[in-house]
Amino acid sequence: MVELEAEFHLTDSGNAELENQWLMATQNNYKPAFPRLEEFLTSIGRRKFLKSLYGELTSTPEGKRWALAIYKRAYRSYHPIGRSAIEEILGPMVLAGG
Repeated sequence: MVELEAEFHLTDSGNAELENQWLMATQNNYKPAFPRLEEFLTSIGRRKFLKSLYGELTSTPEGKRWALAIYKRAYRSYHPIGRSAIEEILGPMVLAGG
């Protein structure tokens, strides 16, 4: 991951499609990409990106907690359809308040 990042600067490529794929691949084991993942989730509102990244985040207990924390900060900026998709992924966590 370090070599790929050094060569191609994928974490901050500026291309949402590319960044989405890179962040999905790196979010559980490449900590230098974590700040960009959080920034991406709080600044990008497209459901297809949100759904895939939140879905991957919820694959671990730590990721679930982080996803909920990010969602609580960002949900107002999401379109209602995007919110609905994420709330379906987060499930009872959202209703219980984490």
